[in-house]
Amino acid sequence: MSSKVKSVADEQGKPIEITDPFARRLIGKYLDNRKEDIARLTRALAASDFETIRVTGHNLYGSGAAYGLDDISWIGRSIESAADSRDVSKIEQSIGDLQVFLQKLRVR
Repeated sequence: MSSKVKSVADEQGKPIEITDPFARRLIGKYLDNRKEDIARLTRALAASDFETIRVTGHNLYGSGAAYGLDDISWIGRSIESAADSRDVSKIEQSIGDLQVFLQKLRVR
């Protein structure tokens, strides 16, 4: 996981819980869409479709902070930058970071 994500995510591996009812409704759908982004990014990477990867990263970068999920914004920026430079290794790492972060969130 990237150092920026590590600095914000819970260091002890415990789930990050979202308990506010209003936030749960908003964030639940947002997180479902981010899981779809992982599949989109994986398909795009397999097809060397760096434009789709760049746009998806850009959208993550722009949307994460609006939901109070700065980690998603940082990961999105990393994906966008890696797509611009066609850095497959960095894209793979960032997709993994996104997966790990999403697994740590609990909307209850």
